[in-house]
Amino acid sequence: MFIRRVHPLTDTLIPTELEKDRARPSAGRFCFLVSSSDRARDVFEIVFQNAEAIWRDCDWPRFVGFTSKWPDIYGFKTLAAKGPSHWRQEVTEYLDGLPEQIEYVLRIDEDALFLSPVDGKKLNEIADLMVGNNLSYVSLVPLRRNLPGRIMEYFRRKRNGQPLRLISLSEPYYSSVAVAIWKRSYLRSLLQQSGNIWEFEHTITNEPHYAVWQPLLDQDQLVIKGRWFFRARRQLARQGLSLNQSQREFQTLRSWFRSLREQIVFQLVGFTSFRLRRRFNRVPGLPRDLVENQRASTKSRDPRFVHTGRQNG
Repeated sequence: MFIRRVHPLTDTLIPTELEKDRARPSAGRFCFLVSSSDRARDVFEIVFQNAEAIWRDCDWPRFVGFTSKWPDIYGFKTLAAKGPSHWRQEVTEYLDGLPEQIEYVLRIDEDALFLSPVDGKKLNEIADLMVGNNLSYVSLVPLRRNLPGRIMEYFRRKRNGQPLRLISLSEPYYSSVAVAIWKRSYLRSLLQQSGNIWEFEHTITNEPHYAVWQPLLDQDQLVIKGRWFFRARRQLARQGLSLNQSQREFQTLRSWFRSLREQIVFQLVGFTSFRLRRRFNRVPGLPRDLVENQRASTKSRDPRFVHTGRQNG
């Protein structure tokens, strides 16, 4: 219950926290969407069992998409695709099933295990920034870097002084789908293009993309190529969850060694090769005129953010 108070100096009513929340520029315009399918419904039902506790401090409505219609579960309203299809089409149909007033979507996959409660206040601050500055994409995961890169990012952040980091055109996974907030209409327009999910993540457009400097959500992806990571059982157990009823296989030892090798190589050279190829337009299928237009629009764009969220006091 919220009780209105009177300001001792001005003799005016002080807005309640609920009234302040409703006055936010982003209020009622954002939601959380898990894009899954009937093929991976078993993963969602295991990983998101703790959703009620995880989302207790965030008032964003929650949705989950499956290939066919299923009952609502764990505080999520279920959405259904028209039928089995490829990833782009299924996500498009989930977006079409959202309420009309939803303009922005925090999209995530069904294997994302949240390790601590979501900070609703921080999410709302990002949401207000997106609305106030008309942003179409914000990754809630910092740009991936090896150790030297993380040191450079630290000083870049100190020098930049802005709440979000502009993502360079030379950055791999410019349109990463890992954990990001999208303007609903923008995401839908990109999904209409052809290509698989890997090609989607390497799409660049004339729309600037941004990322947070520090992780905003404490989560861990537990599935690789349809199989549980070796760490999945341990991570779930820490949340009081179990894999005992799962029929899904674990990753092979060969897959684990491949992942380890890739991590070692990344710590040595990072994304250097890919970024150079993208910078000089050596990535196949990347139109040179699009790169040049994006660079021009980025240079002309004012990097200062307008803060439109509620003020303290």
